[in-house]
Amino acid sequence: MIRKTMTVLAGAAFAAALVSMPASASTPSRGIVEPAGDVSITAYSDCPANRMCIWNNLNGGRPWGYFAVGDANLGAAPGPSGLNNNTESAWNRTSQYWCFYDGANYTSLLGHIPPGVQGNLDAQYRNRITSLRVCP
Repeated sequence: MIRKTMTVLAGAAFAAALVSMPASASTPSRGIVEPAGDVSITAYSDCPANRMCIWNNLNGGRPWGYFAVGDANLGAAPGPSGLNNNTESAWNRTSQYWCFYDGANYTSLLGHIPPGVQGNLDAQYRNRITSLRVCP
């Protein structure tokens, strides 16, 4: 029952990201998470509250990292290793939109994940993330 409820909530939040939204600096126009299907709660259970979490596998897994404000270059130390251009799922446990970029130092915006959304990245965005942050 809990898994189904969370899936429905994540799906509803994700659907809002897919509809056309007014362009603004703080709300990019496209989401990067596909609708949650049969999501394993245990795969995501390590993600702390008020953090953006990313994993290098679908439906969570290891290695993984969590962020309060972001990371300008997942390929540079210090920071979680194994996630640069190797991220496949995410959970935004914050109240803010998070932006994801193909390049270091927040260049080449890929898209965003709205607050509360959990799931696998859309196939076109998997294994491309090099930097992430709360959307400006």
